[in-house]
Amino acid sequence: MLAALLVQSAPPPAAIPQEQPVSNDIVVTALPDIDAEDSLVSKQTLGSARTGSAVGSRTVFDRAQLWAKCASEPASPTRIAYLRQIFGTRTNSTKQAFAFQRLAQLTLACAPDPQAALGGRITGNPYYDRGALTIEVMKRIDPRLTLTRKQTGDPVVQARFNARETPLAKFRLPVDVRYFETAVCFVRLQPELSMQLALTDKPLDTVRRLEAAIVNRAKICVGNARRVYFDGVQFRFYIADAAYRWALATRGVDSLLPE
Repeated sequence: MLAALLVQSAPPPAAIPQEQPVSNDIVVTALPDIDAEDSLVSKQTLGSARTGSAVGSRTVFDRAQLWAKCASEPASPTRIAYLRQIFGTRTNSTKQAFAFQRLAQLTLACAPDPQAALGGRITGNPYYDRGALTIEVMKRIDPRLTLTRKQTGDPVVQARFNARETPLAKFRLPVDVRYFETAVCFVRLQPELSMQLALTDKPLDTVRRLEAAIVNRAKICVGNARRVYFDGVQFRFYIADAAYRWALATRGVDSLLPE
């Protein structure tokens, strides 16, 4: 189940200012402060009951991530083949579900509930399971993986992204589509910070500041809202999903995983 993405609307400005690319080694403390009065995201909106239990969400994700750290290891050609299928086929398709189930069965020892893993279930929430796996696979591929505004702003890269992702999104549910398209927008406008968010191992406070900075610097993605409420865990794994797909488009490949 996914929490709602809630916004409090504000009238659109006369013009949207163009933002300068952000250095990939940006210091988090120099970002727009999550506690600033004009921040679209605050510690209160991130922990708001409007989007469900933040503690419960982190608990589910932590369980999924423990498994994903193990399952993302390309330990054999068979495991690599299933990982490539999970990330290279239509989201929510039977082909993707089959590959995920086989990967779960191959990594029973890593799962919080081995019996459930036999049926392809890790936490009982496939969005969290795939989200955790996406983040850990990206770290395995290259913990220094980068994206730039020059890349995501390139019309050729954008066309390549759309050509690949439009058919792959065919089976996404409406709320899933909304989250994904919003994440695609955030990553396109703030690729450096988005990739940092996907790959970071920093404490929760750093994660929250990165999330707030992404939203504050790409207000257009949420209709220039005055306040934005979302589940921070879900925000991160949707950003990671979009960042991985943008990375494919910049390189003109269908997978970053080895053959």
